[in-house]
Order: sequence, then C-alpha cells, then structure tokens
Amino acid sequence: MRSGHKSRWTGMYGVFRRWTFLWLVFVGWGSCFKGVEPVSAEMPVIEQAPNTWVKRSPLETTPPSPQLGYEGACVWDHWRRVLIRYGGHNQGGGGEQGSEVWIFDPLTARWTLKEPNISPPGLCCAAQHVFDPVRGLYIRFPAFSGNHGWQWHREIYLNDSSVWVYDPAENVWRDRRPLPAPHVAPLRCAAWDWHWEQVVIFGGEGSREGTVIYDPYANEWSWPKPPMQPAFRSGGQMVYDLARQVHVLFGAQFTDDPHTWVFDRRQNLWIDRKPPLLPPTNQNDAVLAYDSLHEVVLAVVKITEGEEEKTRHRLETWAYHTKENRWQKMNPPEEPTPSGNRARQLVFAPELNLFLLENCTHPPHGPREQQIWTYRFAAGPGRPIEIAPLERDRPPIVEELVVSVLDARRVELRWKEPAWEKVRGRESAVRPVGYIVERAPVEVLSEDQLNRLKSRVLPLDPPSLGAIRRVGAFQPITQEPVRGLEYVDSTVDLLQPACLENQIIYQRSFGRDEVDQGGKPYPFGVYAYRVRAVNAEGKVGGPSAAVLTIPSPPQWVFSQEAGNTCRLKWAPNPERGIRGYRVYRLDGRWDKDPISRLTPEPIT
Repeated sequence: MRSGHKSRWTGMYGVFRRWTFLWLVFVGWGSCFKGVEPVSAEMPVIEQAPNTWVKRSPLETTPPSPQLGYEGACVWDHWRRVLIRYGGHNQGGGGEQGSEVWIFDPLTARWTLKEPNISPPGLCCAAQHVFDPVRGLYIRFPAFSGNHGWQWHREIYLNDSSVWVYDPAENVWRDRRPLPAPHVAPLRCAAWDWHWEQVVIFGGEGSREGTVIYDPYANEWSWPKPPMQPAFRSGGQMVYDLARQVHVLFGAQFTDDPHTWVFDRRQNLWIDRKPPLLPPTNQNDAVLAYDSLHEVVLAVVKITEGEEEKTRHRLETWAYHTKENRWQKMNPPEEPTPSGNRARQLVFAPELNLFLLENCTHPPHGPREQQIWTYRFAAGPGRPIEIAPLERDRPPIVEELVVSVLDARRVELRWKEPAWEKVRGRESAVRPVGYIVERAPVEVLSEDQLNRLKSRVLPLDPPSLGAIRRVGAFQPITQEPVRGLEYVDSTVDLLQPACLENQIIYQRSFGRDEVDQGGKPYPFGVYAYRVRAVNAEGKVGGPSAAVLTIPSPPQWVFSQEAGNTCRLKWAPNPERGIRGYRVYRLDGRWDKDPISRLTPEPIT
C-alpha cells in the first residue's frame, strides 16, 4: 500500500526546478519551523488618499516579486496582518498548477515562500479560499488539478479531499477530509460568516450543488436548501456584510447576470435586491471584498471590448452600499492595469484600512507582472474586526489521528487530545472525557485498473492502491467512549474487500475508458476511521478527518540537486509497521510521459 507527496527543489532565485514524488509502503503482512511572533497591537499606518489606487509591487524600490501566474487564491490573515497567496499557475503564466504558499507583507512589499510539511494537490481557478479568523487557519477547497502537467493523478485520486487547512503559525497543512462532502467546484463563490463562524459557498464551474456550508469547528458540511437560489455560474464572488449580517453575491465569468444577490442565513433565503443602478454585468469577472470600517462592498469589474486579437479589457471600481441598496461608481483618478479573466483577487485589511488587489497582467494591456495594488475607500484609522468567538457546548475536533495496520485483523488508532483550552466555553462542555471511534468501508481501484496510472508506470504485482472510488456510511465501533488516546480495532478483516452495503457518502466517478475492467484489483480491504470527542455532559463533537488504512503521505520532504544527483530526505512516518518507502520520478510534464520507479523494493 502506498501514499505519496511531491516535493520541490528551490534554486537560489526561488524558481521551481523539479517535481519529485515520494511514495511509501507499510508492512503488516510479512526544519524545524518557528512560529511567527505575535504582531504589535498598534495599528500600522500606510499613507494613501481616499478613492485612489496605488501600485505597491513590483517597483524599482521594492523587493522582487515571485511573478506567479494567474488563477491563484488570496486571503487576508487577520492574525499576522499579511496576505496569504496559494496555488494558481507557475511563473510562466499558464504552466503547471502549483501548490505553493506565499506571504506578502504590505508594510515592506516583501514576498516570502513558505515550505510546509506537505502540500495538497496543485490547482488553478482557485478563487475565494477563506481565512478562519477564530483559529487562524487558511481554508483550501478543490479546483482544477491535473490538466496542466507535472502532476500524477494518483496524488489527486487519493489526496484531493474537499477541505485542507493551512496553519501559518505551525507552517503545517492538514487534510480535513470531512465526509460526506459536496462537489466543491472551481471558481466558486465563498465567504467567511463572522457570526456563524462557518464558510458559505455557492456555485462554481460545473456545480449543481447550490448553497453549501462548511463548519470548521465541527468539520462537517451541510446543505441548507434555500427555496430559491441564484443561477448557477462560473466565477462571480461573494462577501459577508458584517453590519447587515448577509452574504452579498455579484458577477459571473461567462454569462450576464444583472442581479445583486444577498443570502440571509437567519431566514435561509436568497434575495434579489434589484438596485436601481448596476455596474457592467456581462461577463464582468467581478472580484469583491467587504470594508468593515465603512460598511461597503468594493467590486472591481472587467469590461471587455473587441474580439480575438482586437480584444481589450479595462477595469472599473464600484462600491455597493448594502443598507441603501445602492451601487456607486467610484471613478478613481487611476484604475489598476487591465487584466484578463481569473487574473485578479481582492481582499480587505481592516487593520490598515486598505483593500489589496493581486493583479496578474500581460501584454498587450501591460507588462507580464504579478502586481499588488492598494485602494482606500475613505479616510480613517485602521481597526481590527472584534467579534467574540462563539461559546461552544461540545468539544473541538481531533486533529492528529494516526491509523496503523499492525496485521490484517488489527488496526491501531492513536490521537492527541484536542486543544480544548483555546475554545470559548465551560470546561465541562469543551473538554473531552472520552472518544467514539467510527469506521466506514471504502471501495478502491488499483493502479492496474486505472488506465491513466498504468500508462505511465508499470503496476506492481500485486498492484498498489490507485484511487478512492466510494465510501460507505460511518458506524461507531466502540460501545462506550474510549477513555484513553488510543484504540485497537480487532473486528476488521483487511484480507477481504470492504463491503459497501450502507448509504454511500462519497463517490468519485470514472469514465468507461478510464477503468480497465480486466485489471487486477487491489488485494486488500480498505477502511476509513475517524474519532469524535465526548464531553462530561455526553455531547459529542464533530468528526476528525477520515483516515484510511493506508499510510499517510511522507512529510517534510526536501530535495537537493548536485550535478546529475538529487538527494532526498524526509521525516519518518507516524504509523507503526511501516515497511519502507518507494521513490518515483516524473520524467516528463504530461500524461503521455513515463514515471520511473527508482526503488524496485521499499527502502528504509
């Protein structure tokens, strides 16, 4: 059984050089990173006149820009007062889909590349990821992966779950893998709800899910099913208006949507506000952010004129006053450099009283640059958003669950006590006194059953696991809460394929041409485990990430080139019974290019 992780080697200029894939095998049968220092409570000041755009990077006087491509995602980190930028295309513009995390400090205009423990699959069209200001986490949702090269679909099949979170303080990514989960589409609309402490999501390219909600405290998805919803769309964006306690949605990429929508969580209603004046709406690819200081929604919209080689874009800045249901054209002295579709991301930094716009430009509208612009709606000092966290009546989720296969009929689970001390609530409500263990059957496809995988590398005999196809319903396997932090399941049998008789809570569809019906199946059963904390009052918390009976991806993988040699190192896996590791190398960018298995036998 294997799992995998890709690492990067970074040259002296921070330029991506090579993908190396590391996969491990477990037996059974036979940087240290210093967290950031707390920021000063004093609000910094950046001089800028109201209703002006100012280009901040790259300039001759600023540190160099990494020149990342378009279709990334940006959030404002309220804890550290920096911009977090993730994913999108590489420096070439439309090259491979990256998974790098970059930090931009608006006070110094300096970009910093982070090198975390692991990375989710690289992606593009990643607009509207979300920052969780209660726990200080970057929340990542899936988008397009695997169609721009330098990726192995096995990584996507096994690791591209609906939610990953990045903790900047620890420089650590965690796969939340909440189940059941919706199809979270690229180019969705998403916003953090400050009062419910949840993420509201709508739409996305190819999605028919409608409105869905992710709760990071409970690690659960929900489907509110409002009686009426806006038209499905690719693009457009959504923000949360704190003063009105509604979500505002506007814009689309490929269609004309002449509406301004608000979603009221309290009533579970979408409302078409029908303001008397609208910004241009035809394929406007709008980006939005909410100014909590002046209670306005800022929108930067794209207007396109001409066709093909004569196509030209320009940008306009508008403000929406939710209380008055009024759009206002701002007409600043200068607009940001024009850019095409999916090339802009907008956030608001209340501590600075500034909007920050990432703007990826290219000829003929301007130079090929990854620009940062700032905009100030009105004068006044910056001020952080101060809303007390919700008081909780049940424990937080278990974050660190390790599943080890000791033999075919013994699976060991170990976990850490969740950080209940950081949760607002009575100790008897948020402190765990026991844990419930749940198990679900998993249907998988082997590498020999998936044409896309075995066309690049010869399958092993017997074949390794290639993809998760379906997951059945979770059932508790502990009659009473476990009092410790470990449990051994001796009722499982991994020598038999898992049987999915119950409700299917997850499914990945494969086309008829993607699956070889004559391929050898994976020879072992696969199960998913998760753990829930229970408080002294008997209330049960949300589920941990669903963890499979295959090893987790290796972490802290680093590679270094020296001439024709590439040295690799990584941290030991936390699972017990690990037999060793296999190393694979991508020998070309595309699916037609082979992948070399460099270690015929697992190495230790």
